[in-house]
Amino acid sequence: MSLEMLIGADNAAAALQRWPDRPYTVRLPDDSPIARIITPRAVRGFLDAGCGPAGYVHIYHQGAGLHPARFTVDDRVSPASVQLLLDQGCTIQLREMDRWWPPLAAICTAIQTETCCPTYATSFITPPGTQGLDYHWDQNLGIIVQLDGTKTWELWKPRVDSPHRDHAMSTQTWDGEWVKQWREQGPEMEFELQPGDVLVLPRGWVHNPHSRRSTQTSVHMTFVLKERSPVWVAERLVASAVNDSRFRAVIPPADFAPERLPAVIDSVRSLISDYLATLDVDQLAKALRYAGETESSHNIM
Repeated sequence: MSLEMLIGADNAAAALQRWPDRPYTVRLPDDSPIARIITPRAVRGFLDAGCGPAGYVHIYHQGAGLHPARFTVDDRVSPASVQLLLDQGCTIQLREMDRWWPPLAAICTAIQTETCCPTYATSFITPPGTQGLDYHWDQNLGIIVQLDGTKTWELWKPRVDSPHRDHAMSTQTWDGEWVKQWREQGPEMEFELQPGDVLVLPRGWVHNPHSRRSTQTSVHMTFVLKERSPVWVAERLVASAVNDSRFRAVIPPADFAPERLPAVIDSVRSLISDYLATLDVDQLAKALRYAGETESSHNIM
């Protein structure tokens, strides 16, 4: 199980060599187990039974999140409240379902083993003629699988260069004038996903997903792949320095005085340079590969 289950063997092989930087759509492979395992009925079943973990269920109306008290009782999701909110046009989000649904956990683990990208899966249920979340961009690659109904995705090219982790998040850098501009010019790309369609959406691409033209409830699942970057490698290069006793020496509090601190920084910079110059990169490569395959999406940005 791997990316091949979502986008097919040829597209998966191409993505591993050159990571997607433009959106595109494909059909879910005919032999993919996704369609058999991850069904709209199964997703909705967690809500109808009230057994979806309350902390992982979010509900939105016209772009704004609702307080959990609107749909939980005694820290459990209330099926009756969820249905009432759906009837009122709210979108239901079930976050990180791989944490509590074993088939999804296996799929996400397999994708990470292949790509070294921690992966999680989140589903959305949106009533016909409505919209949940609106204009925003994400920090990671998303692979959206349409399970039921239709959903329209209006897309615009990135406004920022390579958003990553908490750097250049749309919530931090937002300019209200952008929405006005996007509405006036219309989308640069638009996809209307049908059941079985898959949208590959690179990080940073602005999207405005909605079901305003849909005549039935939309259910889709987004697989989020948290890409590795040179920052990640650099962090582990520096972190490995703890094995060198020079990096474990105490810095006297007096050295944090403003007039002394530049010299401390310069000294540590020299230590890092010296350490990296003698590092066994082959040995570290094995450790990095292991970390890439095993660090979960829940404990790393």
